Amino acid sequence: MMMQHKNIEGELIASSFTERFDDRMRRINDDLLRAATLRTRADSPWFAIRVMSGREIAVKNSLEEAGVETIVPMRKGPEYRRRGRVIPARIIPAMTGYVLVRFMASDEAFLGVQGVEHVIGVVGGCINPHRVPNSEVSIFKALADDGSLDWERETIIFAIGERVLVSEGPFASFHGNIISCRDDGKGDAVIEIDMFGRPTPVLMPLAMIGKV
Repeated sequence: MMMQHKNIEGELIASSFTERFDDRMRRINDDLLRAATLRTRADSPWFAIRVMSGREIAVKNSLEEAGVETIVPMRKGPEYRRRGRVIPARIIPAMTGYVLVRFMASDEAFLGVQGVEHVIGVVGGCINPHRVPNSEVSIFKALADDGSLDWERETIIFAIGERVLVSEGPFASFHGNIISCRDDGKGDAVIEIDMFGRPTPVLMPLAMIGKV
């Protein structure tokens, strides 16, 4: 037997809202991001966030426009030679795929930062984020500013598979294995770092690592 319900009253869920879903989510994220504008002391630690490769400056600009304290140390990239012509080096981030931020830690702040376009996540997670000492960030930025991390700067020669220690930057004191690198001591290396119980590949200048 088929039951008929002729007197049901109601309306579609959210039909009473005049705000579109996308706009509402954007407003919620903006409210969360305001928590990341709460500044801390000048010697407070920083947090590393993973971003899409090539979007480091875009993320930095978005965060700064929102009032979040942000750093992306820069350096000279490689020179290219094509048909006998030298293409000058561009200024690029010292570490691909990472942006450093600093604010008063809170669930709202981390969720707000994670909601920014091109951000992948917070290193270590929102519950137990990786804290980078301000002293390490200052050294990292100074090395980038004085050219020590430039692509063409020669460093120690490493071999694929070699065990290394990260000596500078947001992952200083982490150990890892070299996955790929040049054989002339220049440029970057892909290092698989033992990060929070899982191997994580990170691209960084050879100048930021040392032999174990």
